[in-house]
Parts: sequence; C-alpha cells; structure tokens
Amino acid sequence: MKLLRQLRLNAKKKQRNFIFPESADERIIRASKEIIKRKLGKVTLVTHAADSIDLKPDKSLTIIDTRFSEQFLEKYSTLRRKKSNELNLDDLKIELSDPLTFGCMLLKSNYADGLIAGAVYPTSDVLRNGIRIIGLSNGNKTASSFFLFNFPAKHKYHDRIIAYADCGVIPFPDSKQLSDIAISTAKNYYRLTGKKPRVAFLSFSTKGSAYHERLETIFEAIKLTRRRAKSLVVDGELQFDAAFVPEVATRKNSSGKIKGDANVFIFPDLNSGNIAYKITERIGGAIATGPIVQGLAKPIMDLSRGCSSDDIVNMFIIASNLS
Repeated sequence: MKLLRQLRLNAKKKQRNFIFPESADERIIRASKEIIKRKLGKVTLVTHAADSIDLKPDKSLTIIDTRFSEQFLEKYSTLRRKKSNELNLDDLKIELSDPLTFGCMLLKSNYADGLIAGAVYPTSDVLRNGIRIIGLSNGNKTASSFFLFNFPAKHKYHDRIIAYADCGVIPFPDSKQLSDIAISTAKNYYRLTGKKPRVAFLSFSTKGSAYHERLETIFEAIKLTRRRAKSLVVDGELQFDAAFVPEVATRKNSSGKIKGDANVFIFPDLNSGNIAYKITERIGGAIATGPIVQGLAKPIMDLSRGCSSDDIVNMFIIASNLS
C-alpha cells in the first residue's frame, strides 16, 4: 500500500486529464466524484445525454455530448479508409457517435492525457479502438497488458512488488511479441515503482532441464530482448520457483543473472499468464492492479467489467503515473 500512496501523491502533482466514455455507468460517476474530491486529476465524461449526469462541470470536470463528434468526421474517415474504402459516410458517422470511438478521437486530438474504459465495453472493443485510432508507440509493434502485484503488510512477501505479463491480450505471442512485452513491462515497472526491473522469461523448464519445440519461441525472445535492451537484466528460460525463490535459484540457476529475485515475469502465452495472475491474487493473497494496457502511443486503460468504483479510481492513479 506504500506504493499506492506514492502513486497517489504523484497523480495529485501531475493533475492529468482522463476521458471516461462510459458515463452512463454509476460506478464511473462515483469514481469521477471521488477523483475530483481527492484532487487526483481532471475528468472528461463523454455521453449521449449530458443533462442526465448528476455532476456540474467545473475546472476539474468536463462533460462532452457525442453530438459534437462530427467535428472529427473528416479525420476519422481518413483513418478508417486506410483500411477499407467500402465504408460510407453514414456508417462512419454511426461509428464515431459511439462514446468510446469519439473518446479515442478526442485523445488523438490531444484533448486529454489518456482514456479509461472497460467497465461496460469488452476488452476487444477498447483495444480495437486504441490500436485503430491511437496506434502503437514508437519502436513497438505489440499492444499487451500487465498486472502489478503487492502484498499485505503481514504477508511473507510484503516487501516485494512484482509484475506479470501478458495476462490479457495476446493468446500465443511469437518471439518478437514476447520481446516487446518484456521491454514494455520492464519500462513501466520502473516508472511505477522506481525499482530496477529484473526480467524472467518463464517456462516449464529451467536452463535446459526439459525441452519442447515451443521453447524455441522463448529462446529467440530472450536473444532479441538482450540485443534490443542491453542494459536490462534478463534471464531464462526459468521455472517460476527458480525465478522467485532464492533457495531454489541456488540449485536450479546458480550461474544465472536472476537469483530468485525477479520482479518482472514474462509468461509464454495468455493461458499461463491469466491463470497465474488469478491464482496469485485469489490463493496467494496478492493485491492486483490491472490489467494495465501498454504499447499504445497514448495511455488507454482497460477496466474489468466486474470492477468497483475504487478499482476505477486506482486505475486513474496508475494511468496518471504512466502519462
């Protein structure tokens, strides 16, 4: 919780402005009120019916009706017709009137610092609009996500902050995608924690203890990552215990760079990453923050549809520190 307190202080200093396109959801309204009350930053609500929102616009809150979306029609048309010339103007108007799409166009036009959605929209819609309208960050060809974990004060690992990736976007990443995921997660881990990232590429094998042809993807990803980010501490392939537990690392990986002190864990596929984060949270007792989307040119955060208003406030804090 010490980390969250520091991130909260940083957010207050930065006073970032984030767009919420799901203003019809009561959780978003409660979170918006809390963000403004605690002076964490500024909120922009996108809506089909501005009069229905129980909030008064001021210097910390802007409410934008989707009927103003047509001012971006020409720019949006250019973006969409790069992919398909078959779209007619009426279709594009309908697409652009959607609050998420309109919100992304506002973000692309530098109206705000980022966008937070996913309480109502599925992840696929959030990411599709983000990639299509905002695009990927320089030097990166992969949108992915990570979870940040810390542990309660009395927990055995209360002094460790760890990140898991990818847990929510790419089902079967190839070696280049795995490398992008590792580098993006390491950078964001440092930005959020101030701690030096130590990256472990996970597997069912530790340094050749077993073999399968699918391990070749991990081997190549490790080589790529070391070549692209020479100063980054990278090790693998490693089983989780060899990456996390010093006593096990002494036996399984005595000559490795990771001595059971990894803090960024890269999973070989979405199955393992998603399963692991839920076990770490539900059985391991960790406090999970995420999924935190990364790899886009501007911050777009994806909420869980089961999120609470507190989760939304925490995501606002995280996003502020990454923008």
